Amino acid sequence: MKQAVAVALLLFLAGCVSSEVTENDSGFAESQGLEAFIGCYRNCSNPSDGSAPVCLTSIIWPDQFTAETRPQAVHIQKGDGKSLVASAISDGAVLKQSQFREGEDFEFKAGHIELKRDYVASGAREPGNPFIGVVTSKTLLGLDDSRQGRISQSTAFAGTGFLIIPVAGKTSITQKIERAPSRLCNVD
Repeated sequence: MKQAVAVALLLFLAGCVSSEVTENDSGFAESQGLEAFIGCYRNCSNPSDGSAPVCLTSIIWPDQFTAETRPQAVHIQKGDGKSLVASAISDGAVLKQSQFREGEDFEFKAGHIELKRDYVASGAREPGNPFIGVVTSKTLLGLDDSRQGRISQSTAFAGTGFLIIPVAGKTSITQKIERAPSRLCNVD
C-alpha cells in the first residue's frame, strides 16, 4: 500500500524545469521609457553554448522569413504616441516594417517590453500527440546594463500525458541581441 501511494504521489508531482541563460548574463536593466530601445540591432543572437539562435524577426513577424531570407538587422524607431516602428533590413533595403502600439501589441512593464501572451489548449487530437492540457508562453524584450538587447522566452504547461500521467513544467531561454553599427541599418 505504501508503495502504491509513493508511486501515485510521484506521478502526481511529475514535472520539469529547464532554464538557459547566456554566459555572463547581467539580467535586465530597468529602462526609463520606450526611447531606450531605439537603435539598430543584429537580427539574431549568437549563443556561445551552441544552442539555437533567437531572431528578432521570428518574434516580431512569425513565419515571415526563412533561414535563407532572414534579415541582417532590425531597426527600432519611435513611432507616434506610445508606439515603436520595427524595420527588417538586409543589404540596405527594408524588407518589412510594422508599427507596434503599447496596450495593443505589448505592455511596457518594469523597464521591458512584454509581448502579449500566447495560450494553446491541446486535446490530443493530432496523431502522435499524447498531451491533453494547456500551454502558455511569454516573451520579454529588454536591455541589459550595457544597453545590448535581451530576449527572454518562457513556456509553461500543465496537463496529462496518455490520459493518466500528470505532467507540468516550465522552460525558459534568455539570449542577448547585440546592437549593430548604425551603417547596418542604413537604407539606400
